[in-house]
Amino acid sequence: MRRPLIALTEVGKTFDPGGAAAPALLPGSLSIAEGEFVVFLGPSGCGKTTLLRMIGGLLEPTSGTIAIAGTPLWEGRRCRKELRSRLGLVFQDSSLFPWLTVEENVLLPLDLRARLPRAERLPYARAMLALAGAADIGARMPHEISGGMCQRVAIARALSYDPDVLLMDEPFAALDAISREALNMELQRLWLATGKTIILVTHSMAEAAFLADRIVLFTPGPGRIDSVIDVPFPRPRTRDLTYSPEFQRTVHDLHDRLAGLMGRP
Repeated sequence: MRRPLIALTEVGKTFDPGGAAAPALLPGSLSIAEGEFVVFLGPSGCGKTTLLRMIGGLLEPTSGTIAIAGTPLWEGRRCRKELRSRLGLVFQDSSLFPWLTVEENVLLPLDLRARLPRAERLPYARAMLALAGAADIGARMPHEISGGMCQRVAIARALSYDPDVLLMDEPFAALDAISREALNMELQRLWLATGKTIILVTHSMAEAAFLADRIVLFTPGPGRIDSVIDVPFPRPRTRDLTYSPEFQRTVHDLHDRLAGLMGRP
């Protein structure tokens, strides 16, 4: 049995615009194991991105505690830097610096953190690009590559400082269906190759069923964790799986559960 890596205990978030309390996420608890692939699934405004950002140290929880390997992520109102460095972030917008080449974008975290000797940084950056399926484009500029390839570069950049956890907020949402399917396959391959813990936020029930070990369902906003669903399919999962009756039943069940939470037929 895999050991717990991330522990959320009654974690909630309330924003306070203009002095009016606006709950974004009601308190809830969750444990995520080392090497696990967990997907947050729910309607818009349910708090799944808010929770991801709290786990990533970008937002301070209003209530509860977040622990990484048994150590609280927050010390008072300060996020512990030594824990924050164990977390890699990938967003819907790849956020590549347009004036830097692909290689330079991936090198930047290595140069800033100086964890590797200078002579080793470029070979390591190139290895991360290859791992993300973006080899041989290092000299190109971000505007010269596709949106899907930009996301591969963003993943390579997040991997470049070797985080224990990869936090991904709808990274493929803006892509066409074929590109999204290809990147789902690549993400599974990367996860199997690295053994990293991944938390992915998505609106796609098929994406959740294909990628996740467990799916965390959220209620409509102000959201809360409603339930956690184990996904039974063995690894590695292939494209053919998505055409199977078992997979279609899983997606249909997710649809019915979410529709029920939203009060829709």
